[in-house]
Amino acid sequence: MQYVRPFSQCHVICNYLTTPFLQSLCIKIRGIKGCHSVLGGSVGFSPKNLKCLKMKPILCSEALDTVKGLSSTSVDFSGKFCPPSSTSTLQKLSLLLDIISDELVLAIATKLPHLVELDLEDMPISKPLISHDLTDMGLQSLASCCCLKSLSLARSRQKCPVSFRRVSDMGIFLLSEGCRGLESIRLYGFCKVSDAGFTSILQSCQSLKKFEIRNAALLSDLAFHDLTEAPCSLSELRLRSCNLITSESMKKLACYSSLELLDLGGCWSIADPGIPSISSLCRLTTLDLAGADITDTSLSALGQGTSPIKSLSLRGCKRVTDRGISHLLQSGGIINSTLSSLDLGSMPGISDLAISTVGVSCVGITELCIRSCFYVTDSSIEALSKRGSPPLRKLDLYNCSGLSRASLECFRKPSFGGLWWLGVGATLLSNSGSEFSEMCGGVRPWLTFCTYGCEMGCHDGWQFHQRARSVPASGTWTSSKITRLLM
Repeated sequence: MQYVRPFSQCHVICNYLTTPFLQSLCIKIRGIKGCHSVLGGSVGFSPKNLKCLKMKPILCSEALDTVKGLSSTSVDFSGKFCPPSSTSTLQKLSLLLDIISDELVLAIATKLPHLVELDLEDMPISKPLISHDLTDMGLQSLASCCCLKSLSLARSRQKCPVSFRRVSDMGIFLLSEGCRGLESIRLYGFCKVSDAGFTSILQSCQSLKKFEIRNAALLSDLAFHDLTEAPCSLSELRLRSCNLITSESMKKLACYSSLELLDLGGCWSIADPGIPSISSLCRLTTLDLAGADITDTSLSALGQGTSPIKSLSLRGCKRVTDRGISHLLQSGGIINSTLSSLDLGSMPGISDLAISTVGVSCVGITELCIRSCFYVTDSSIEALSKRGSPPLRKLDLYNCSGLSRASLECFRKPSFGGLWWLGVGATLLSNSGSEFSEMCGGVRPWLTFCTYGCEMGCHDGWQFHQRARSVPASGTWTSSKITRLLM
């Protein structure tokens, strides 16, 4: 059961939450502070068969009440009270909070011993109080969750540039020793954890397949210096905005022959010397080099490599030019036939010549982002409109100031026949919604015309954009509408 529409009368669904058959529940609420009216301790919500629970957003205090309620007296389908239970059968828990505290993490570790997946993310609006923040003690308590396979602890910097300042290497040591069965770990904002802490995870968790670190100011090449004891089964590695990571780490990662995804977005110290090692990874299908200090030479190495890359991001690589895109797609390698998604956003060296090369040489491309490429003009749109099969599915033109209204003609049938998402925010096309609807609405009712600057697909789940054919407003979500939805 999943609720993703914004509504205010949350209490109307409470009658449906006492069913003993409910195993998975996801609630996303927009416009209110939390989910207390739905899942607070006063409701007595605790389906005995619940396996998966996701709530976004929810206050830490309300989440604490909910976690305690999951292992307390519950109500069965007939309305009779069940005997108290000391533990819960919950296996997956995902919460978006105002703050992650020791008290909440301790309660989760105590009350939910059968957890297999734990995902906690917070968005503080100010610097957290010392007494309410996550510390080594809270992290250590998770070591008692012996079934834990996937752990995600993230502190968003969207509202306030803060980090987990009270978690040190010791907390990571204790976590990695107690949770050796982890297969996936995701840590955002652990600014006090050094190479020693992160290395302990790589060496202790022998079944680790996914390793993701973001905004770790102390993570450097030393963490990957000696990988002889690290697992060779790592398939996904994300090191986002870790500015001490350089090309030396890329040379060490060549031993990870099982790598399928490598995300180095925001690691601006990555340069040309590390790219040949990346291009030798024979299973690599997703590569993100956004913001890296690479040049056309790097793209030549990728173009001649053996990596079957399907998704490539070069966003913000300011030293790459049209010539580099030509080297990438016309050097005799396999990437021109495997690539399906390409991000060339915010690259001042990219012009119509590069886009024309993509249209001609990249035979499998279905998603293309060229946002904030100021030298892209109507000629690029015309070149892309002449592509054959497979057609483009998503095209992001946000902030391409070189486009004129004349490029609208390129979207007439049969051009761009398979397009189902088009981003035109901050361009002269953004005010052409009605004209675009009249042009495409009758034959492409599935096409979303986005003028808000969203990333490709508007995939964060909260946008309610009009499609090419005008759609009636959804109206207010009343109790009767929600009741009909649930029946």
